[in-house]
Amino acid sequence: MTCLLLLVCTPLFAHSHLVLQDSSARSINLSGKAQYFYDASGLLSIDQIRQIPQQFIDTRDTQEMNFGYLTGAVWIKLEVQSELSRQENWVFEFQHAYLNNVDAYYVTNGKVQSFHAGRYVPIDQWPLADRKPAFPIIFTPQQNVTIYMRGKGNAALAMGVELVDQQAYARSSNLNLILLSLYYGALVALGCYNLLLFFGMRQRIFLLYASFVLTFALAAASMNGIANLLLWPQAAEAADKVLPTGFSISATLAVMFARRFLSLDSYAPRWDKLLQVVTVLWGGCVCATMLVNSQTAIEIMSVQAVLTTITLLSAGVAAVRLHVPAARLFVLAWSLLLVGTSLLSIRNTGLIPSNFFTVFSMQIGSVVEMLLLSFALAAKFNDMKRQKERAQAELLKTLTEQEKVLETRVVERTTELEQAKRQLEVFVTRDSLTGVLNRRGLDRCFDQMKLRFNRPGHTIAVMLIDLDEFKPVNDQFGHQAGDILLREIAQRMQSLLGTTVCLGRLGGDEFVVMIDGDEIESLAALQVKGRQLLESMARPVFVAPDVEVQVKASIGIYYCQIANHQFSSALRNADMAMYQVKHRSKNDIQLISDNDGEGMVLPEQNA
Repeated sequence: MTCLLLLVCTPLFAHSHLVLQDSSARSINLSGKAQYFYDASGLLSIDQIRQIPQQFIDTRDTQEMNFGYLTGAVWIKLEVQSELSRQENWVFEFQHAYLNNVDAYYVTNGKVQSFHAGRYVPIDQWPLADRKPAFPIIFTPQQNVTIYMRGKGNAALAMGVELVDQQAYARSSNLNLILLSLYYGALVALGCYNLLLFFGMRQRIFLLYASFVLTFALAAASMNGIANLLLWPQAAEAADKVLPTGFSISATLAVMFARRFLSLDSYAPRWDKLLQVVTVLWGGCVCATMLVNSQTAIEIMSVQAVLTTITLLSAGVAAVRLHVPAARLFVLAWSLLLVGTSLLSIRNTGLIPSNFFTVFSMQIGSVVEMLLLSFALAAKFNDMKRQKERAQAELLKTLTEQEKVLETRVVERTTELEQAKRQLEVFVTRDSLTGVLNRRGLDRCFDQMKLRFNRPGHTIAVMLIDLDEFKPVNDQFGHQAGDILLREIAQRMQSLLGTTVCLGRLGGDEFVVMIDGDEIESLAALQVKGRQLLESMARPVFVAPDVEVQVKASIGIYYCQIANHQFSSALRNADMAMYQVKHRSKNDIQLISDNDGEGMVLPEQNA
């Protein structure tokens, strides 16, 4: 269509003319000041072009000299009259990097000086090594120069060019390289980070995301000229398929990533099947971009990019309506990429001015998209992890309530995860029947007391309590009655001991009490506390309406220096003391300590 437009346009014979003065702007866009001619054959030489000046057409101020997909070459002509007071160095800088061949010819007093640049020309043959074609020129006072520039490419032929002085060119080039370095650095960092997550977690979605980001970065580097400048400066035509095939692979990976990220197989099976079909079609497009010529490959890639964005936005909106976790971030990310690429396209047509945001809109949109997708991916996995931990906590509390579907919530702070972990630890250390500590909780309580009071001579009392007549209750009245009895005994002991004493159940009818030495006035007071426990447990318990039972207990007490023991060793000594009561009379207390020596037991009175 653009070709036809160029061929049927009526030539304008008014010559565009640029007068360069000391007061001229340091950056001059050639739109509206230059003329163009379309060489459909692409074979005309500079000498032939100079013979047909009447065929050149004036450009307009609103035209950015973007000619679309052409098979031929476009010539730009500019006549410059220098009224400068001194010699100055200037540069013709093209605004787009993805041009195959760009030639510049300076005609002064009948003499022609030529320069060559573009993707098909090795960087070391460019007049200025940059990511975009650029041609230096020296203007002297009272000089008339006619400049011809020829461009040819596989993609949409964008021949926007500016005349800038050397200092402005250097500043602009350095700034662009810094910004693009930050951009590609961010993409590579995101890709490598998620690749490491894949190796660590073995989750395929991280591999898809990392591959999507890295292939997108490689294709974008080819489009922006960074790859041609730094990665393969001598590749020339050999790197032709990097852009179309790279973006095509990136689009395919984006569809595969979206399927897994949005969990479409669970939430929206129809959308899942549609994206499966799209994935297969896009795989065919990848193969096609490698087999067809470069221009056709770029056209396939362009259509594929538009359809991918529309498809994924539609799938994302459907996922939002279905309350899929992190779907809103997904839609926002792709919307920003769409806005960025749209702004760049509109800017390229000349409908909006060129500034920082319009020039780098695609880079800004894509890097923000990648960051949002990374955040959404982290939020999705954090949400999944939080759901799992809550389910474990409910299981440990022996709750029968089924797990409800968790509302989609974006977890942005790791403190919530730490709180969930601490809550899980509480449930792991509690006995599900009585609510007191279990063996793991008792072991942890002993270790905490040991750390808190780890000084020479600090003591602790460990009581092992065994109910003497518990089994007959179970046998006669059933396990439910036994459970009621155990809960009542645990509540009585907790009420008597208070909250500063560690109380736990080892299992069956055995309980453990640990009292810090600072709370023990004397061994006699410790014995009094033991007898109070015996009296508390001996009171009758109603295990059913009109069914009253009564149990007794044997208590072994081990009084020791906490620094010399682990919980297991202290418990064994308390167990030894308890079995002395069992063998002697039951319903009694036996106390031993470190100072007693092996086999020595303090005398006790029967209860």
